[in-house]
Amino acid sequence: VVHHHRHQTLLHCIPVIMVECTGRDILTVICCIIVPPLGIYLKSEKFDADFWIALILWLFLFTWPIAVIFAIGYFFEMWSCAGNIKVNG
Repeated sequence: VVHHHRHQTLLHCIPVIMVECTGRDILTVICCIIVPPLGIYLKSEKFDADFWIALILWLFLFTWPIAVIFAIGYFFEMWSCAGNIKVNG
C-alpha cells in the first residue's frame, strides 16, 4: 500500500501544460516538420520572405533540418524575417 501512494505522489509532481489547438494547428506543425515551406504558408497564408527562405533551405537536402527548425520557430512566433524586409514600390 505504501508503494501505491508513492507512485501517486510522483505522478502529481509532473507538470501539466494545457494548450488550446485546432486540427489546423496540428496539421501545420506536422507540415512544418515534413514540408517546412507548406507549414509556413499554412500559418501565414501568404508567400512572404519566410516562405521563400524555408523553401530554399528545404530544397537542399543538407539544410533540411535547418528549414524544419526555421518553420517550427516561425509557427511558434519566435521569429519572422518578412516583418524586417521592406519592399519599396
